[in-house]
Amino acid sequence: MKPILFKIITTIIFILLPFFCVAELSISEAINRIPTEPVPFNATKTTRTPRNYSYGLVNPNNAIPDKLYDNVQLTQYTSAVVAPELGATLFRKFSIPNSNKVLIVVSFGNGYGGSKTNVLCVVNPDGTIVSTLEGTVMGCDVHIKQFRITAQNQIIVTTIKPTSTTSIPFETFTSFYGCRQDITYSINDQGQFAQNSIQIFQPQTYARTYLEDVNYNLWEGRETLQ
Repeated sequence: MKPILFKIITTIIFILLPFFCVAELSISEAINRIPTEPVPFNATKTTRTPRNYSYGLVNPNNAIPDKLYDNVQLTQYTSAVVAPELGATLFRKFSIPNSNKVLIVVSFGNGYGGSKTNVLCVVNPDGTIVSTLEGTVMGCDVHIKQFRITAQNQIIVTTIKPTSTTSIPFETFTSFYGCRQDITYSINDQGQFAQNSIQIFQPQTYARTYLEDVNYNLWEGRETLQ
């Protein structure tokens, strides 16, 4: 597509988008509309937002962090609040054993250019956010963080962390040296995410082609534990 034509089309979409958007729901309203999903659950690279139950949310006072990242170190980011189409979407709900709270997954980003952040939230029955945990981060189609929920309702977040502190932009890198970290969390009686354990693997070179390959999830690597 020619750049000028692309610019015209995107401008038209931006102008018309508000007329086609469904009104945002409160968190409690959206929670009541979606089914509870079973565990275990793996947020694979090919896991998609269910079309029949995903709802735009009001995110009052930015209670749910809405960072969309620009670099692999996850130190540079913009806020999803800058554009309506990047805002919060609730699309999954899980029960929390022996609790009236629920665990939900909220997505930020529209997938255009491959930018997305999914945040896990513990929520009270009235919709108030108790605690949050970043579970998925993707920039320019490159996954740097993914999560799983075990049959015992523990949450494992796998992150590939560069050893270098020099910023590595998602847009331009071809590979970097880093290590995989698996952090396991549980949800305590107060509804807070509590870290149980951390596994750190031997550093190695991670190629862009691997991190963006939908056939390989970050926890499926053959890294060796330190």
